[in-house]
Amino acid sequence: MQNDGYIRCTGCGSALTKDEIALHKKLVNRGATEFLCIRCLASHFSVDVESLYGKIAQFRLTGCTLFEENKKPRYLGVDYGDVRTGIAVSDETNILANGVGCIKEEWAPKLAEKVKEYVISYDITDIVLGDPVNMNGSRGPRSEKAHDFADLLKTVCGVNVILYDERLTTVSAHNYLSEGNVRGKKRKEKVDKLAAEIILQAYLDSISK
Repeated sequence: MQNDGYIRCTGCGSALTKDEIALHKKLVNRGATEFLCIRCLASHFSVDVESLYGKIAQFRLTGCTLFEENKKPRYLGVDYGDVRTGIAVSDETNILANGVGCIKEEWAPKLAEKVKEYVISYDITDIVLGDPVNMNGSRGPRSEKAHDFADLLKTVCGVNVILYDERLTTVSAHNYLSEGNVRGKKRKEKVDKLAAEIILQAYLDSISK
Protein backbone atom coordinates (compact mmCIF):
# COMPACT_ATOMS: atom_id res chain seq x y z
CA MET A 1 0.00 0.00 0.00
CA GLN A 2 1.35 3.40 -0.95
CA ASN A 3 0.89 6.77 0.74
CA ASP A 4 -2.23 7.52 -1.32
CA GLY A 5 -4.07 4.66 0.40
CA TYR A 6 -4.28 2.37 -2.62
CA ILE A 7 -2.82 -1.11 -2.93
CA ARG A 8 -0.92 -1.02 -6.19
CA CYS A 9 0.12 -3.59 -8.77
CA THR A 10 3.74 -4.71 -8.37
CA GLY A 11 4.07 -4.88 -12.15
CA CYS A 12 2.69 -1.58 -13.46
CA GLY A 13 1.91 0.45 -10.33
CA SER A 14 -1.81 0.88 -11.05
CA ALA A 15 -4.27 0.88 -8.15
CA LEU A 16 -5.93 -2.50 -7.61
CA THR A 17 -9.71 -2.93 -7.56
CA LYS A 18 -11.42 -4.86 -4.77
CA ASP A 19 -11.82 -7.75 -7.21
CA GLU A 20 -8.10 -7.81 -7.98
CA ILE A 21 -7.23 -7.74 -4.27
CA ALA A 22 -9.68 -10.57 -3.57
CA LEU A 23 -8.21 -12.50 -6.48
CA HIS A 24 -4.70 -12.05 -5.07
CA LYS A 25 -5.79 -13.45 -1.71
CA LYS A 26 -7.06 -16.56 -3.48
CA LEU A 27 -3.94 -16.93 -5.60
CA VAL A 28 -1.68 -16.63 -2.53
CA ASN A 29 -2.83 -20.13 -1.65
CA ARG A 30 -1.50 -21.20 -5.04
CA GLY A 31 1.95 -19.69 -4.47
CA ALA A 32 1.47 -16.10 -5.64
CA THR A 33 3.62 -13.56 -3.80
CA GLU A 34 3.05 -10.29 -5.70
CA PHE A 35 0.02 -8.06 -6.08
CA LEU A 36 -0.84 -8.00 -9.81
CA CYS A 37 -3.67 -6.32 -11.70
CA ILE A 38 -5.70 -8.32 -14.21
CA ARG A 39 -3.67 -6.91 -17.10
CA CYS A 40 -0.28 -7.86 -15.61
CA LEU A 41 -1.61 -11.23 -14.48
CA ALA A 42 -2.68 -11.95 -18.06
CA SER A 43 0.78 -10.95 -19.27
CA HIS A 44 2.37 -13.22 -16.66
CA PHE A 45 0.39 -16.20 -17.99
CA SER A 46 0.95 -15.08 -21.62
CA VAL A 47 -2.80 -14.94 -22.36
CA ASP A 48 -5.23 -12.16 -23.21
CA VAL A 49 -7.53 -10.76 -20.53
CA GLU A 50 -10.61 -12.64 -21.77
CA SER A 51 -8.75 -15.96 -21.67
CA LEU A 52 -7.52 -15.16 -18.17
CA TYR A 53 -11.10 -14.63 -16.97
CA GLY A 54 -11.88 -18.12 -18.22
CA LYS A 55 -8.89 -19.64 -16.42
CA ILE A 56 -9.78 -17.87 -13.17
CA ALA A 57 -13.42 -18.94 -13.40
CA GLN A 58 -12.26 -22.55 -13.65
CA PHE A 59 -10.60 -22.11 -10.22
CA ARG A 60 -14.05 -21.17 -8.78
CA LEU A 61 -12.59 -18.23 -6.89
CA THR A 62 -15.85 -17.12 -5.32
CA GLY A 63 -14.17 -14.45 -3.19
CA CYS A 64 -13.61 -12.42 -6.35
CA THR A 65 -16.79 -10.52 -7.17
CA LEU A 66 -15.96 -10.56 -10.88
CA PHE A 67 -17.46 -14.05 -10.81
CA GLU A 68 -20.35 -13.46 -8.44
CA GLU A 69 -23.56 -13.36 -10.46
CA ASN A 70 -25.62 -11.83 -7.63
CA LYS A 71 -23.44 -8.80 -6.99
CA LYS A 72 -25.60 -5.66 -7.10
CA PRO A 73 -24.53 -3.48 -10.06
CA ARG A 74 -23.36 0.08 -9.75
CA TYR A 75 -22.65 2.25 -12.76
CA LEU A 76 -20.03 4.85 -13.68
CA GLY A 77 -20.90 7.28 -16.48
CA VAL A 78 -18.04 8.53 -18.65
CA ASP A 79 -18.18 11.39 -21.16
CA TYR A 80 -14.90 10.85 -23.03
CA GLY A 81 -13.29 14.01 -24.42
CA ASP A 82 -10.05 14.99 -26.13
CA VAL A 83 -8.96 17.16 -23.18
CA ARG A 84 -11.51 16.71 -20.39
CA THR A 85 -13.52 13.62 -19.45
CA GLY A 86 -16.62 13.91 -17.30
CA ILE A 87 -17.44 11.34 -14.62
CA ALA A 88 -20.79 10.49 -13.02
CA VAL A 89 -21.92 7.70 -10.70
CA SER A 90 -25.27 6.07 -10.01
CA ASP A 91 -26.78 6.09 -6.55
CA GLU A 92 -27.08 2.79 -4.70
CA THR A 93 -30.60 2.25 -6.06
CA ASN A 94 -29.46 2.85 -9.68
CA ILE A 95 -32.24 5.40 -10.12
CA LEU A 96 -30.32 8.68 -10.11
CA ALA A 97 -27.02 9.72 -11.71
CA ASN A 98 -24.76 12.30 -10.10
CA GLY A 99 -21.80 14.07 -11.68
CA VAL A 100 -18.78 13.55 -9.44
CA GLY A 101 -15.74 14.80 -11.33
CA CYS A 102 -13.89 15.87 -14.44
CA ILE A 103 -10.50 14.44 -15.43
CA LYS A 104 -8.07 16.60 -17.43
CA GLU A 105 -5.93 14.08 -19.31
CA GLU A 106 -5.28 13.65 -23.04
CA TRP A 107 -3.28 10.40 -23.01
CA ALA A 108 -5.74 7.50 -23.07
CA PRO A 109 -3.72 4.95 -20.99
CA LYS A 110 -3.22 7.44 -18.16
CA LEU A 111 -6.85 8.54 -18.40
CA ALA A 112 -7.97 4.92 -18.06
CA GLU A 113 -5.92 4.57 -14.88
CA LYS A 114 -7.61 7.66 -13.43
CA VAL A 115 -11.04 6.28 -14.35
CA LYS A 116 -10.03 3.08 -12.56
CA GLU A 117 -9.60 5.03 -9.33
CA TYR A 118 -13.30 6.00 -9.54
CA VAL A 119 -14.14 2.35 -10.22
CA ILE A 120 -12.33 1.42 -7.02
CA SER A 121 -13.71 4.26 -4.89
CA TYR A 122 -17.35 3.59 -5.80
CA ASP A 123 -17.10 -0.22 -6.17
CA ILE A 124 -18.29 0.02 -9.79
CA THR A 125 -19.43 -3.06 -11.71
CA ASP A 126 -20.22 -1.42 -15.07
CA ILE A 127 -18.95 1.63 -16.95
CA VAL A 128 -21.40 3.46 -19.25
CA LEU A 129 -19.30 5.22 -21.88
CA GLY A 130 -20.84 7.77 -24.20
CA ASP A 131 -20.67 6.77 -27.87
CA PRO A 132 -20.64 9.91 -30.10
CA VAL A 133 -22.23 8.36 -33.18
CA ASN A 134 -23.24 10.59 -36.10
CA MET A 135 -26.75 12.00 -36.23
CA ASN A 136 -27.71 9.35 -38.81
CA GLY A 137 -26.54 6.60 -36.45
CA SER A 138 -23.33 5.78 -38.33
CA ARG A 139 -19.94 5.55 -36.64
CA GLY A 140 -17.41 8.26 -37.44
CA PRO A 141 -13.84 8.88 -36.17
CA ARG A 142 -14.99 10.05 -32.72
CA SER A 143 -17.15 6.96 -32.26
CA GLU A 144 -14.28 4.72 -33.36
CA LYS A 145 -12.06 6.45 -30.79
CA ALA A 146 -14.68 5.83 -28.08
CA HIS A 147 -14.84 2.13 -29.02
CA ASP A 148 -11.04 1.88 -28.74
CA PHE A 149 -11.19 3.57 -25.33
CA ALA A 150 -13.92 1.15 -24.25
CA ASP A 151 -11.57 -1.76 -24.99
CA LEU A 152 -8.82 -0.04 -22.99
CA LEU A 153 -11.14 0.60 -20.02
CA LYS A 154 -12.25 -3.02 -19.97
CA THR A 155 -8.64 -4.16 -19.82
CA VAL A 156 -7.44 -1.60 -17.26
CA CYS A 157 -10.49 -1.50 -14.99
CA GLY A 158 -11.55 -5.15 -15.23
CA VAL A 159 -15.28 -4.34 -15.41
CA ASN A 160 -17.97 -4.44 -18.07
CA VAL A 161 -18.08 -1.42 -20.41
CA ILE A 162 -21.36 -0.39 -22.06
CA LEU A 163 -21.28 1.99 -25.03
CA TYR A 164 -24.34 4.25 -24.98
CA ASP A 165 -25.54 6.64 -27.71
CA GLU A 166 -24.67 10.16 -26.59
CA ARG A 167 -26.08 12.17 -29.51
CA LEU A 168 -27.04 15.68 -28.36
CA THR A 169 -25.77 15.05 -24.82
CA THR A 170 -23.22 17.90 -24.87
CA VAL A 171 -25.82 20.19 -26.47
CA SER A 172 -28.25 19.34 -23.65
CA ALA A 173 -25.56 20.05 -21.06
CA HIS A 174 -24.80 23.48 -22.60
CA ASN A 175 -28.49 24.35 -22.78
CA TYR A 176 -28.95 23.41 -19.12
CA LEU A 177 -26.00 25.56 -18.05
CA SER A 178 -27.23 28.46 -20.19
CA GLU A 179 -30.58 28.31 -18.43
CA GLY A 180 -28.73 28.47 -15.12
CA ASN A 181 -26.63 31.40 -16.40
CA VAL A 182 -23.38 29.48 -15.84
CA ARG A 183 -20.61 31.19 -17.84
CA GLY A 184 -16.86 31.30 -18.47
CA LYS A 185 -14.35 29.02 -16.80
CA LYS A 186 -16.94 27.69 -14.36
CA ARG A 187 -19.02 26.53 -17.33
CA LYS A 188 -16.11 24.62 -18.90
CA GLU A 189 -15.47 22.83 -15.62
CA LYS A 190 -19.11 21.75 -15.29
CA VAL A 191 -20.20 20.88 -18.83
CA ASP A 192 -18.30 17.58 -19.10
CA LYS A 193 -19.37 16.38 -15.66
CA LEU A 194 -22.97 17.27 -16.51
CA ALA A 195 -22.70 15.51 -19.89
CA ALA A 196 -21.56 12.33 -18.10
CA GLU A 197 -24.50 12.68 -15.73
CA ILE A 198 -26.95 13.03 -18.64
CA ILE A 199 -25.48 9.96 -20.40
CA LEU A 200 -25.69 7.85 -17.26
CA GLN A 201 -29.17 9.07 -16.35
CA ALA A 202 -30.43 8.21 -19.84
CA TYR A 203 -28.98 4.72 -19.49
CA LEU A 204 -30.47 4.21 -16.01
CA ASP A 205 -33.86 5.34 -17.31
CA SER A 206 -33.59 2.90 -20.21
CA ILE A 207 -32.97 -0.13 -18.00
CA SER A 208 -35.71 0.78 -15.51
CA LYS A 209 -38.47 0.64 -18.13
